[in-house]
Amino acid sequence: MLLSLIAAIGSALTMNGAVAAPYRQIAVLLLIIPLISTLGTRIEQPATRRLFRWSMALAGAFLGLALVQSMPLSSGSLAHPVWDQLSDLGIATQRTISVAPSTTLSGIPALILPFCVFAAMLLLCQDKRTALLAWKALAVLGLLLTALSAFLELAFPEITFFSRFEVGRGAFNGVFVNRNTTAAFLGLTAFATAAWVTLPRRDTTPETVAERFDWGRIILAALMFLVLIALITTRSRAGVTLALICVTLAMAMVVALRPDYSRQHVRRLSVRAKVFLTLGSGVALFIAFGEPVVSRIAVTSDDGRLCVWMATLQMIEERPILGWGFGTFADVFPQFRDPDCLGTHGAWTRAHNSHLEFLAGMGLMGGLLWLIALIVLVHTLLSGVQMRRSLQAIPVLSLGALAFVLLHSVLDFPLQIPGVALYFAALMGAGCAVSILTRSAKTIRRRPLPKTIYGK
Repeated sequence: MLLSLIAAIGSALTMNGAVAAPYRQIAVLLLIIPLISTLGTRIEQPATRRLFRWSMALAGAFLGLALVQSMPLSSGSLAHPVWDQLSDLGIATQRTISVAPSTTLSGIPALILPFCVFAAMLLLCQDKRTALLAWKALAVLGLLLTALSAFLELAFPEITFFSRFEVGRGAFNGVFVNRNTTAAFLGLTAFATAAWVTLPRRDTTPETVAERFDWGRIILAALMFLVLIALITTRSRAGVTLALICVTLAMAMVVALRPDYSRQHVRRLSVRAKVFLTLGSGVALFIAFGEPVVSRIAVTSDDGRLCVWMATLQMIEERPILGWGFGTFADVFPQFRDPDCLGTHGAWTRAHNSHLEFLAGMGLMGGLLWLIALIVLVHTLLSGVQMRRSLQAIPVLSLGALAFVLLHSVLDFPLQIPGVALYFAALMGAGCAVSILTRSAKTIRRRPLPKTIYGK
């Protein structure tokens, strides 16, 4: 069930992130079977049960809010005034909160499925072995899609891959058609691979660490380096910069919290020196290979995002509580577009700020639910950082991935791409599953007794 769920997420990513029909519908159908299969999984741990209930309660709350926005209302007090104006013109309408109820209804799967994937990962990863398998499988998925993207870019740059656009359109886009979406996915892949690199080996005795050369870790580190190079070649200013900063800081945090994870001859270095070397490596990587990003920062002028943000704030101010309807930004924005600031050419279908666009669509009620979800997620991962020892890197890198996505969403829309949102939800689910791992009573009874007390 776990591998079939991850395979379904991979199919959504491969189909250009399942951002357009019919691939969005295909991705939903492929996810339904593994998600339904997990419902019969028995919950063994109280912490898993609590977090699962939280995720399902929040999913139900978001679903209920979206349904209320799109349902016909008997009273027009909460409905949008546009329906009254249409009635005055003699046009038969049904009053709803959303200005485009069909759009809100069609957007519900993209809103709810990430919560379902997160909850499914919690159910399937209730022991250490399965949780590690899930995290590594997600890292492998990211590496495979990165390799596929590189192959398409180098061998078939003119091919259209689940899209009407060619693969090799300037920057490194891979299986996606947008450099910012590609950068978001590659950034998450870098976090998944980085946590795998820092996981301890099974044979961690001083003799084996000093004598055996860890080829597997070296290969993983090389693959992570190649992912970062591919990330830089996307030339996404926000995606590359934020990903490198968050990955570097998260790795430095891993080094600071677990100073003895390195090889024997490196342990003589102080924690401060190791952190400095980690931060220096990230800076050196950007200086050595970051020219494509720096060149875009230097020559690219304002692209109008600030004007769009100001107009979105006006949308939020006009309907702050209930919003305009989830997913209706493209329908509402022309009413608030400032031609003096943005001009009259081109169409803006997204605000390039997922936080503002979400508030405009769902209102402050949706924003409150989003804040609760964020608090629960951060609290779970922070508790994992405090409780975990050998697996501490996973909650640390999960926090880094969360920070990266939240910051990137200020300037772009990574979580509005269904495939990226599902991959992110699966990573967060695996990270939280590791964070709340506890030994069962059966496991504790089977633990061997110390020889120092009972002899042989």
